[in-house]
Amino acid sequence: GTPFESTASVFEMAAEDEVAAEQPPAQAEVPTEPAVAENVSKGETAPPDPASKTITKQILSTCLTKGLAALCTEKPAEPVRWLAEWLLEHNPNVPQRKDPVNSKPIGAGASSITNSEISAISASRSGQVLGAASTLAQLDLSKGGNSTNSVNGVAEGATFFHQVAAYRVGSVGPCSSKGVATVIGDMIQLSQGNPKCVQWLSVRNEATVYLGGDPYAVRGGGAGSEDALKADCEAEIGERGGRIAVTDAKGRGKWLHVATGDALTPAEVVTGVRAPGGTPVRYHSFPTPPNGILTTETIDETLAILNTLDPQDPIIISTDLGDAAPSAMFGVIACMAVRVRAAGGKLPQDVLPKEPLPIVAKFAPPRELLEDVHEVASIINALGEEIGPQAKLLLDDTMDSAARNRFRNLRTGYLEEVKSGQDKVSRITLVQYLQLLTVAAILISPEEEKDQPHQAFADLMRGGV
Repeated sequence: GTPFESTASVFEMAAEDEVAAEQPPAQAEVPTEPAVAENVSKGETAPPDPASKTITKQILSTCLTKGLAALCTEKPAEPVRWLAEWLLEHNPNVPQRKDPVNSKPIGAGASSITNSEISAISASRSGQVLGAASTLAQLDLSKGGNSTNSVNGVAEGATFFHQVAAYRVGSVGPCSSKGVATVIGDMIQLSQGNPKCVQWLSVRNEATVYLGGDPYAVRGGGAGSEDALKADCEAEIGERGGRIAVTDAKGRGKWLHVATGDALTPAEVVTGVRAPGGTPVRYHSFPTPPNGILTTETIDETLAILNTLDPQDPIIISTDLGDAAPSAMFGVIACMAVRVRAAGGKLPQDVLPKEPLPIVAKFAPPRELLEDVHEVASIINALGEEIGPQAKLLLDDTMDSAARNRFRNLRTGYLEEVKSGQDKVSRITLVQYLQLLTVAAILISPEEEKDQPHQAFADLMRGGV
């Protein structure tokens, strides 16, 4: 028969054994019927006790039959676990707990929830992060990414994953726990050696928690850490008998069954990966707004981490979307930091000049370096006669090479936005480019001269250029 039929027979036998085990031991009797004695002598078992069959039929059969019918309809990936949970929810001998929100039995056997029920549950929440009117939304993992290890080159459970092989920098969108392990393994392989450490930089702007291996983001909740969100989820899971109300990637409500210990923060998922060769993985969080505009504190903290790296250490940037503005910002910063560190803290010797070399000039399109943009010229002048032009060489060369690996080229993006009349958007893109220009100057400036580019960054954030 089908796997579900075999599962049914297993549960029927288990039910009969359990009922039989509860019966008091019968007194041993000497069979008087010749037929019974003859059957026993042949090694056959005696007929089952009629009382046992009655109990099995009356008490277990109805509930178990319904459960098996539901199992055949649902066809879950783990039928045994699914049926066990179903039987626990529908045990007729245990009073069902009522949901304090809508006075219905918790679960009621269905995995889906109506929008009105989701709204009522959300309104009843009172956690620090998972507060009133907040929902837990499953992040969409349908967008695959590139992978050097996985079948067909697709990283399962890792969205928008791409790598800049030359600098051992990768960027990825939302990931399942399996996708996290795939990305880390790929980046270690990309390093072509034994890296001392893998650095995972999360620039996501919304608190996230992993439930059963998948990421869920809180929407409409309060401010707080991901540790606080995990604590809120664990409290609700305990109150609701081992499950929590969420919405799936398409916005449909459902009950999610969560075992004890299955709620994890992103930091726990990332650092808990058993990386090849036992390579340690470190997790850092820099929440960044979707427009990618960075604060002075974020720049200082990021550079403090990047300046301690070995040039062979892989860097992974985790964003809301792999091709979003924060991805481009942190991706280019990481690539520049790797190049400068490998060059001993100076401008790398392999940067391209302003114009393409003569041998490729006729094949290369104009680089459109924004040298005629007033704000760019002002920042270069503020950075100093020597450091300013060098910082621009480093940024433009790195940005061009990173753009070939799907990081957005902010120069060409700015020009396209200007041509299409997107004044507000183009202004934000220009500020992003200017921020990266000052970061490039900080990277290549001697330690005793870093105050000047730091001041230029501060003036930029105050609107001084």
